[in-house]
Amino acid sequence: MRLKDLLTSRGGTPLLQPTLSNTTYRYMILGAGCAGLSLAWNLLEAGITDPILIVDRRSSFENDRTWCFWDIEPTPFSSLATHSWSRWMIHDGDREIISECPEYPYIRIRSADFYRRVLDRFASASNVTLALGQPVLEASETSQGVRVITTKANFEGLRAFNSMMPKSDVTTTARTRRTPVSLLQHFFGQTIQVEHPVFDPACPTLMDFRTPQTDGPHFVYVLPLSETEALVENTYLFSLSVSKERHRQEIGDYLGMRYGLTEGSYKVIEEESGAIPMTTAKSRLAIGSRVTSIGLAGGAARPSSGYAFLRIQRQTRGIAQGITDLESVAPAHEHSSLGGLKYQFLDTVFLQCLADRPALASRIFGQMFDRADSAAVVRFMGERSTIIDDLRIVAALPKLPFMAAALNSCSDWFSLLVRR
Repeated sequence: MRLKDLLTSRGGTPLLQPTLSNTTYRYMILGAGCAGLSLAWNLLEAGITDPILIVDRRSSFENDRTWCFWDIEPTPFSSLATHSWSRWMIHDGDREIISECPEYPYIRIRSADFYRRVLDRFASASNVTLALGQPVLEASETSQGVRVITTKANFEGLRAFNSMMPKSDVTTTARTRRTPVSLLQHFFGQTIQVEHPVFDPACPTLMDFRTPQTDGPHFVYVLPLSETEALVENTYLFSLSVSKERHRQEIGDYLGMRYGLTEGSYKVIEEESGAIPMTTAKSRLAIGSRVTSIGLAGGAARPSSGYAFLRIQRQTRGIAQGITDLESVAPAHEHSSLGGLKYQFLDTVFLQCLADRPALASRIFGQMFDRADSAAVVRFMGERSTIIDDLRIVAALPKLPFMAAALNSCSDWFSLLVRR
């Protein structure tokens, strides 16, 4: 059976038995998520013909994620978008704010379609080996390369890229670190269907703060897929203590408040959940000279927003290009083009302001989308803003809280200069 035939539309693949061999792999990728698969894709795109190994605990590829971003630059996967929106809504708790930007539409990609395209490519590449159903127990450097030990086999390679973020690390980052400021975007989503039209398929809701704010900034995100189907995500920026049962209850409460839906009046098709670190702390990219962190583990999430898909594409494309140019062993950030000093500074102050005054979160996001030019906001969110765009964003935000945050975080952003 071909790899592409193993992926179903809404379910997952059957168990894909790992291919084991005595090969010494040139590149070993730990984790078959967005970052790991994107890196393998970009290595192939760069003309790499050396053996590539991808190891992951997963035994199937399910539709377990939804990636959305503003279509501000081309990627190999943008054509997979199932939906595209030129306007969107923010509700800051008091008012509804509509933004419109036909130049940079907001697009949605299903992970199932992403997996299918990548697996299709791997099926025609004789140098890619998938070792699934194998949790990684250890990855260590040796005198000649890297040894990866899984529950089923040992693998040897010359270089490894790690996209796995241990849950303990995420929890520690979110709960205990204060300098630099580290938050955690924790979400749980349900794709639901209703019998009668209730959703506006032309306008997603990026943030709706008409929710209890007792555990820090809390909003609901609604992605309308049709008049009768939508992805509804319950999102917290601070709290880690929200159970799935509570998420489900709060989604139900929101659907009742906004759409008049009651329990039993809608059907849950799929569920997804995740946690995205929002931090300007320096990522531990190089774990030794031959192991490099990528994806969320390598700091690919935008600190001020949690958006990661475009940054993962830039990061993995840069690594692949660096390998083909110089066969470099430099850390990923030297090839990643993940923002620059300007965005690191702005994100540091932004996170400090949220940490200092979490009750202002709805006002901050509301004013940014309301007062600044929509295209400027999108370019800023995509790290493609001009200095004029940046000034428009700054002018839109409340001044005193951000001035205080700049002072409170001065040691953090001063360290950015030192790290350069």
